[in-house]
Amino acid sequence: MIKRLLQRTCSNLLAKTCAAACAGLLICAWPGSPLQAQTPTPPQARPGEAAVLSLGGRLYDNHWAVLGRQPPPERHPRFPTEVEIAPEATWRCVACHGWDYRGAEGHLGTRSASPILKSLADVRGMDPQEIVARMSAPPHREMTTPIPGDLLLLLARFLSAGQHDMGALMNAEGNATGDPMRGKDIYEGTCIRCHQADGKAPLYGEAGDKSSLGWIARNRPAQAVHKIRNGAPLADMLSLRFIDTDSLAGLLAYLQRLDPPR
Repeated sequence: MIKRLLQRTCSNLLAKTCAAACAGLLICAWPGSPLQAQTPTPPQARPGEAAVLSLGGRLYDNHWAVLGRQPPPERHPRFPTEVEIAPEATWRCVACHGWDYRGAEGHLGTRSASPILKSLADVRGMDPQEIVARMSAPPHREMTTPIPGDLLLLLARFLSAGQHDMGALMNAEGNATGDPMRGKDIYEGTCIRCHQADGKAPLYGEAGDKSSLGWIARNRPAQAVHKIRNGAPLADMLSLRFIDTDSLAGLLAYLQRLDPPR
């Protein structure tokens, strides 16, 4: 166990370094970036849509962690007081808009009906530059000011083109609608080495998470899907954005069968 934890700690340190390096590469390669003129990138070496949207998804998850910075220690002044959450967590996009991007209309509605918890459905397909303008103005400005302009554009790109429809993956109760046997093949080919056959390898997830992929997939399916598609900030986790919707639904269905409750 000690050896495993040491290996995980080293992996996290490497992940932090790699995250900064990958962010730099994506910024330089982003079309229209002011750095692109200084650092020309051959077309075949430019990151594709999956890499761009995945990094945007990790910024949505926790831009502070991606940037290697600490959020303000106090609670965000506009965050709903009735929601019990660590003060520093109120400075993340996901805290207000949810893992399903629906705010109080989605899973966050069980905690508060505040209009601050807004759905992001209206920005799907919107020009990313327009989204950047919105995020650079109140009430978002305090949260987005630390994000460099090019990375803010990647976050906007994710909000415009990277959201997914949870209804295509699970029913209203959060039960995956895919084929678990199809998901088993994906899990054994991409996930099992780190998460083990039972999905109970130690992990550093969200507050209240158990070190059990089965528990997370059953109790927090929208969170599980977001991290499966985009990876986790600073963790050595694959982004599976390249798999299609049916395969993703199958993987979630298989995960929900792991480590069944007793």
